[in-house]
Amino acid sequence: MIKEYYEKHKEEIKKKSKEYYHNNKNKIRIRKKEYYKKSKSKFSENSKKYYEKNKEEIKNRTKKYYGDHKKEMNLKQRENYLWNRFARIIKQRQYYKNHREEILKNMSEFAKKNRDIMNKRWRVHKERYPEKVKARRIAYYRIKIPENQICEVCNINKATERDHRDYSKPLEVSFVCHQCNCKFERLPICLN
Repeated sequence: MIKEYYEKHKEEIKKKSKEYYHNNKNKIRIRKKEYYKKSKSKFSENSKKYYEKNKEEIKNRTKKYYGDHKKEMNLKQRENYLWNRFARIIKQRQYYKNHREEILKNMSEFAKKNRDIMNKRWRVHKERYPEKVKARRIAYYRIKIPENQICEVCNINKATERDHRDYSKPLEVSFVCHQCNCKFERLPICLN
């Protein structure tokens, strides 16, 4: 009897349920959250039992799904990695701002204790980026930063560093403050 009624009025029932859901979205979400909090242990027990019973089937299903949707999954992973990378950078910057003195102190202590490691790092850097090192050295000795020069990017702070947009042209530099130079190092943006 109920099935027959449902079959006759199927579209009307669906329409009403959609309307009810749209009108009471927040209430439904809150109820679901409360119910989940109350029954959390029950849910986890049931899911563990289900997994133990159907372990092989679940593994086969996931392998099949991954095989069918490999390209899409890889794209999603890449997007998530990039998004999380930006979130990580923001967290790292925030942590650095909050613990700056402690970090700098630890870095200087490490450098004093481990001179050989620091020298090795510098040698590796010179081998990996010879054009960068050469351009910076030429700019350091040939181009002096004018006194009271204001940063060309933010126009607020005093310029303390030379920034190369193109390392093949070592004498073409812009005078920038340390903060702006760090921003360009982390997220390269072409200045034109």
